Amino acid sequence: MNKEQKFIETKEYKRFTEFCDACIKYKYIGICYGVPGVGKTLSSRYYTNWDNIEKQIAYKKADEIPLKTDGAILEANTIFYTAPAVRSTKMTDNINTLGFRINMSKAMYKLHTTGEEEYYSDSYKDIDLIIVDEIDRLKLQSLEQLRDIYDQNNVAMILIGMPGIEKRLARYPQLYSRIGFAHEFDKLSKDEAHHILEYKWEELGLSIKLEDFSDYEAISNIIKITGGNFRLIQRLFTQIERILEINKLTTITTDVVEAARDSLVIGIK
Repeated sequence: MNKEQKFIETKEYKRFTEFCDACIKYKYIGICYGVPGVGKTLSSRYYTNWDNIEKQIAYKKADEIPLKTDGAILEANTIFYTAPAVRSTKMTDNINTLGFRINMSKAMYKLHTTGEEEYYSDSYKDIDLIIVDEIDRLKLQSLEQLRDIYDQNNVAMILIGMPGIEKRLARYPQLYSRIGFAHEFDKLSKDEAHHILEYKWEELGLSIKLEDFSDYEAISNIIKITGGNFRLIQRLFTQIERILEINKLTTITTDVVEAARDSLVIGIK
């Protein structure tokens, strides 16, 4: 079975992309909120190409940079940062460091590929957007740090959190007055969930026949169980794949789906 998982660009992701692009265009702070598991973090990392960029800036010495970087670093114009669960006093320094490392990697890549020398004195040069995830963890002092970064630099910023974060931020007028857009990250629609499940069947190397009642019944059961929650679909299919392998099965049935649901520790009732 194919172990590789590819990102699926859903309608909600495309709406999120438009939201990010609008924040960049108008240099606003934006709020993105949604229930756990709908894809906020995954979409943010994909939009910023952070899985790739994070590896490229994870160097210990400058002479390691050419071994880690590729041309994608030159396109990096966003920072993805997860708010710390504790001791966020150094958050400004941490975000500054991410910007500095991106720019250092760009400079070293250009030097080693074209011989062009470029010096970045500003951590936020060529950075258009900073996305801060898990904003619910932060207290007022930390939020003020983010406001200061926004005020001091010509960058857009997106704050990602749980539903209700928009009401909480409204209590801080100095920050709230700088918010230009709000975006609610919704669950998958039934049609989108259906499309993703067809893709999941293919990802496992299985053929799907919607005219076959057993396939249709399994899909309907998964949609009912997960309720359009992207993370639950991913977790459920991890268990489905495990059950198929253990029992040497080649068909996803309602019995397999129910066994996979029972294998999950939490999240599905």
